[in-house]
Amino acid sequence: MESKKINLKKGFVDVYDFGDIKLHAYQTNDLMYDESYILENKDNVLLVEFPAFYDNLEEFEQYVRGLNKKIVGKVFSDHPNGGTIFKDVRGYASEGTIRSMKEGTINNLVTGFKTSFGGTFAKEYHNITDILEDNKVNIGGFELNITYHDENIEIEFPQINCVYTHMLGHDCHSIVAGENHANAIIEQLKGYKEKGYNLILSSHYTPETLTDVDTKIAYLENIKKIAIESKNINEFKEEVKKEYPNYSGLNYLDMTASYFFPQN
Repeated sequence: MESKKINLKKGFVDVYDFGDIKLHAYQTNDLMYDESYILENKDNVLLVEFPAFYDNLEEFEQYVRGLNKKIVGKVFSDHPNGGTIFKDVRGYASEGTIRSMKEGTINNLVTGFKTSFGGTFAKEYHNITDILEDNKVNIGGFELNITYHDENIEIEFPQINCVYTHMLGHDCHSIVAGENHANAIIEQLKGYKEKGYNLILSSHYTPETLTDVDTKIAYLENIKKIAIESKNINEFKEEVKKEYPNYSGLNYLDMTASYFFPQN
């Protein structure tokens, strides 16, 4: 899927034209390689996930306002912080995301990032005005199919045949919470292939294709095998690094290793 790249001061935007709808994918170039999305039709724009740092928020807001269209909503799954901009826009999230903001994974991450990144991290939550149900919804002419997970959601955009999930990344490590989680991700990715999506959108990588899905499935199968063959957490991490020497996200690998070898 071809795109037009627009360079900004810090990040850049890849614009995909699907006819009636354009997808603007904003890559922040921040420390976590965060990605945010803007859907645009003839009348409106819809925002999906927000940048996590103040300097990105400024250029993100400028870019969105430069489209000169009504902002009909902001949708959140995993990144509901960055709430200093677009305060008057309706905020959409699932019950799981709202719960996670208060006492779950999102709360824990935001608390840790405030300490790690200090004053550069945009810690303020967006106000959630509408609860997304586990079904189909139409916001300003944009169709979304919502699938609930425990603390986040998966979003299908049928009009452009794309899907949003938290993490993919065909050449970077992911957080894999043990063998059962790896198997669940594999089944999820196989489902993407069956549906033949144009693009897979995620929070920490530019939009990817079904070829990238195949690469990720092979990676997940391999780390399960490496975990079985490794005697301890250090051997596991070293073998994974050896197999994938150019992969980014070593902090995610550390987290994955702790799940596969909790006793260490």
